[in-house]
Amino acid sequence: MRNTVILFWAFIILLFTSCETDFDVTAEWEDITIVYGLLNQNDSIHHVKINKAFLGDGNLLEYASIEDSSTYQTKLNVNLEEIDGNQVRRTIELDTTTITNKEEGVFYHPEQVIYTTGENNKVWLNENYEYRINIENPETGKTITAETPLVKDFDINKPLLNSTFYPTLHFPLNDFNREVSWNTSENGKLYQLVVQFSLIEVDQQGDSTLRNIRWERFPDTRSNSSDGNETMQKFFTNNEFYQFVEDNVPYEDAERESQVQKRYSDKLDFEITVASEVFDTYIEVNKPSNSLIEYTPDYSNVENGIGLFSSRYQKIRTFYLQKATRINLSRLEAKFVDPDSK
Repeated sequence: MRNTVILFWAFIILLFTSCETDFDVTAEWEDITIVYGLLNQNDSIHHVKINKAFLGDGNLLEYASIEDSSTYQTKLNVNLEEIDGNQVRRTIELDTTTITNKEEGVFYHPEQVIYTTGENNKVWLNENYEYRINIENPETGKTITAETPLVKDFDINKPLLNSTFYPTLHFPLNDFNREVSWNTSENGKLYQLVVQFSLIEVDQQGDSTLRNIRWERFPDTRSNSSDGNETMQKFFTNNEFYQFVEDNVPYEDAERESQVQKRYSDKLDFEITVASEVFDTYIEVNKPSNSLIEYTPDYSNVENGIGLFSSRYQKIRTFYLQKATRINLSRLEAKFVDPDSK
C-alpha cells in the first residue's frame, strides 16, 4: 500500500547515532515526544507515528522491545490544520489505529499504534497550502507542533507519450541511450528514479501471477534549489534493459524457476519520487557516519519535540512494450513467450 511513508526507521537512526546501548542514567526522566510523518497529496489516507523517548538503566535494546517504553498509554489529541497564509482553512482530526504487520526488528512488533486520518475518511490535500500538525498530551498539557509545505506536481518530459490510452516503447538490440527526464518540483529537493518491470508468470499448473521487478541502478539526485523547473536527466542503453531482465527475471533457486512454464511482459513504470528539502536535510544530517569519531548532529523540524514532519511526492509514467521488444525478450533465457507463437 502506497500510503504516506511512516519514517520509523528514522527513529532508529536518531536513537542509535545519539547514544550507546549501555549507560548509567544520570538525569531525571523528561517527556520527549518523537514525531514522524510524511504528507503526500497523492494519498487520501495519512499516517503519523508518535512515540515517546525512553531511558533505562541497562541495555536500551531490551527497553525498545517493550511497548510501554515508547508508546503513550494515554491517547493524544492530534489534528492537522490546512493553512493559507495566516488563515486555517480546515482542521482534520487524527485518531489512533493499530497496525498488525510490523516486521520483526529492534522495536516491539507485530502490533504498533499510529495516528491516522482513517481508512473510512478519505482526505485529499492541496499542494497550494501548508499543513501544521498539532499534538496535545491531555495528561501534561504539553503541545507539540510542526509545519510543512507539500512537494508540488511536476512534468515528466521523456520518455515521450505516443498515445493517451496505450503508450508503448520499443528497445532495439543496440547500445543507444534512452533518456528519462523531468522538470523539478517546487518544494522538492531529492529525486529518485526507479524503473519497474511488470510481467505475468504462468506456472506448470496454469496459474498466473503478476510479478514486479524494480530496477534501481540510478543514483539519487539533488536539485540546485527547491524552486522547481530545473531539468534532470537519467540515461540507460537499450541493451542494459535486456541485461537487467536477463539478470533479474529468472529465479536463482533452480527448483522455483522450474515451476515457471512461461512468462508474458506487461508494462514498464518510470517512477520518480521527490523528497522535500527538509526531508533531504534530515536524511543527510542523521545518516550514520563512516567514522567512529565523527560527531553527527541531530536534526528535527518538530517544535517542542523531535523527529520529522515533511512531505514527498511520486509521479509514474507507464508504457507497454511493443511487439518487436516482446520478440526480443522471447529470445532471452527467461521463458518469455514469442507474441506470434500459439
